[in-house]
Amino acid sequence: MAISPDRLGKITRKLALKGYRLTKQRAMTLEVLLEKEMEYLTAEEVFLLTKGKYPLIGIATVYRTLELLSELRIVQKIALIDKSTRFGFRNDESEHRQHHLICHECGLIETVKEDWLLEMEIDLNRKFGFKVLDHSLDFIGTYAVCSENACKKSGLSVS
Repeated sequence: MAISPDRLGKITRKLALKGYRLTKQRAMTLEVLLEKEMEYLTAEEVFLLTKGKYPLIGIATVYRTLELLSELRIVQKIALIDKSTRFGFRNDESEHRQHHLICHECGLIETVKEDWLLEMEIDLNRKFGFKVLDHSLDFIGTYAVCSENACKKSGLSVS
């Protein structure tokens, strides 16, 4: 699946604003992330999928690309309880990082679309003169079906 020209243009502009180019390696990494857009992948998973299409890419390049894309707020990095880190596309419409429900049993990651902390940000600014630039809120727990061993989810994904 190719990256849509509109989305690619936005990403290219974000890179250029910070002095970076869209290299072939970055484009291949983005293509893999786009193909798995509904999932959060580890750097190793991104590497293996990218290497299948672009055999000359190195794991260090994929790590650097994912970190850069995270810094530029193109992808979001989530650190899980098991110390693994996963990467997935950010919602372009959201000013802040997305919030998540993370199932401790099956690993399902669901994105919460609502920004529940906006009112709190306004209150923090009013009370303390503190302007929030970004925030992240992840709920870690267990879905009822997972605790009943009825969960059929085998991989990590985003809803």
